[in-house]
Amino acid sequence: MRRVHLPLLASFLAIALLGLGCASEPAPDERTSVSPTDTLVLTTRADSVAHRLLQAHGADAWAAAPFLRFDFGIETPSGTQTIARHLWNRRTGAYRIEWSSHPDSSYVALVNVDTVQNGRLPGTVYRNGTPLTGTADTLARERAYARFVNDTYWLLSPLKVFDPGVRRTYVADSSTATHDVLRLSFNEVGRTPGDRYWLYVSKDTGRLDRWAYHLQGMPENAPPQVYEWTEYRALTTPAGTVHLAARKEAVGADRALLTPPRTLSHAPADSAFSARTPMLGPTP
Repeated sequence: MRRVHLPLLASFLAIALLGLGCASEPAPDERTSVSPTDTLVLTTRADSVAHRLLQAHGADAWAAAPFLRFDFGIETPSGTQTIARHLWNRRTGAYRIEWSSHPDSSYVALVNVDTVQNGRLPGTVYRNGTPLTGTADTLARERAYARFVNDTYWLLSPLKVFDPGVRRTYVADSSTATHDVLRLSFNEVGRTPGDRYWLYVSKDTGRLDRWAYHLQGMPENAPPQVYEWTEYRALTTPAGTVHLAARKEAVGADRALLTPPRTLSHAPADSAFSARTPMLGPTP
């Protein structure tokens, strides 16, 4: 999945599109998927820790999940806001994203994430049920692509450590009795290959407990941004259970990003990838 920066509406939304400007600059590879763990060749300690991370999050079960439904939101002292709602047919690439720019303007993107064309997803974006055209359509599809890239990485990054172009390094001097630390960097992939991530992998559970990141656009001497990954959910798929964190709490800042997920074993409503107006309710 390519990494994208995109500014957001107001300041705290810019934090939420954090995905779009902050720690959500995803790892390469258009599809957020992973090969079954038994096909991976492990040659380093970093690979071994990353493989354990995949297993703890249910990579093999995730590979068999036919549909994914999740929301992306932000929580601050002033309240909680859902920024975007997502529905993904992982077999066909069909994808639905719903968002609003203000109370009287709702957007629905009906696109396909298997093919990206010049930084945009093929498909149509509707505003209040009317298809956009021209420059408005171009900008909306760019925004939909950035939302897809950003929001899925905040949810699924533990399952993407073996994506093409991802370099894994074991950071021995940061690892402790409770956590192995992996540094992820990128081999000239995506739009911001200078991004760096540090993943704190629990030695007890194998899950991602925390990550820190330093993005290419940040001053070199800026400290990494740190988020705790909490409120893990067990999601059932035809091949087993996937474990994903529904909440990411900022360390040193009074905010959290919310990514409540739900996998779907059966097809959603027939209109899920055709309805022009919002139809996705809150993720339970």
